[in-house]
Amino acid sequence: MKLNSTILIFLLVLTSCNSIKKFQNTVLYSAKIVDKPIIFAEGIISTKDRNVFDITFTPDGQTVYFTLRKGNEKQKIYFSQFINQKWTEPQIASFSTDRDECPNVTPDGKTIYFGSQRPISSRESKGNFDMNIWRTNWINNRWSEPKPLSETINKVQIEKEEWPSSTENSIFTSDGINYYFATMLRGTKNIEMYQTQFLNNEFSQPTKIDGLFENDNYWKSTPAFSRDGNYMIFNSYGNPLGKGGEDIYVSKRTKNGWTKAKNIGELINTTAEEAAARFSKDGKYFFFARNYKENPNSDGIWSIYYVETKYLKLDKLFK
Repeated sequence: MKLNSTILIFLLVLTSCNSIKKFQNTVLYSAKIVDKPIIFAEGIISTKDRNVFDITFTPDGQTVYFTLRKGNEKQKIYFSQFINQKWTEPQIASFSTDRDECPNVTPDGKTIYFGSQRPISSRESKGNFDMNIWRTNWINNRWSEPKPLSETINKVQIEKEEWPSSTENSIFTSDGINYYFATMLRGTKNIEMYQTQFLNNEFSQPTKIDGLFENDNYWKSTPAFSRDGNYMIFNSYGNPLGKGGEDIYVSKRTKNGWTKAKNIGELINTTAEEAAARFSKDGKYFFFARNYKENPNSDGIWSIYYVETKYLKLDKLFK
């Protein structure tokens, strides 16, 4: 019986370049031990002349989607494939046609959620800068025409409303049911993180995640989770627990909810800015973006870094 089930799984694996595959084994992105953060796919994906961030993998770990911006062009979502132990030259994803960012592939690989500035039909944005969350589905070996999420999640800006109020650009799930995202609700002063459930093809009314810091007035965004779901990682800006600017924090799941968040550690956070953290689908690697500035007065360049997850020592962080 077990043998037949194994055979069936392999028969269901698709071989198209963007196909959806079941995760089978750990994928080694480096032949060497990665005990300190290094640039991911340097010279191919991460280069000195373009910004890259917001990384996400298909279930088999062989295709990666990410945000890429060249110069003053609109940033878009690109993808690359891991073939013969090398990443291919990035290409624009077929569904990325406007200012798009923050892709997230669902655990089954059949949906990508992403943020976009494209207008929502019949819901005109009248603010100064608005993004909303859209999704595209893998149908007939291609990504479908993207559709916006419902008003339960997307809050379109009204006249004179300014960023980041009512702006949503990223949503994450590790189980296809519980989803997490961040936004600043109209009339409030902070970007907060929210949880919602996707049941019967609808999102439930979001509830705010409270208590991550003693002072909850610091912006919190871009939540994601470890493979086992025990750790939630996210960004916080200007938090005194950090190194300055944007830094990455982690909270541990307990039977009573989430613990107070902690700085993920000096292995990751530096005086540069760090954000947009993710784990590989098999949990072996931890990825994040870092904005390095050669000149303090410049905007800097965002690059993707990675390190083996075990060197974060998350279990010891909460002892």
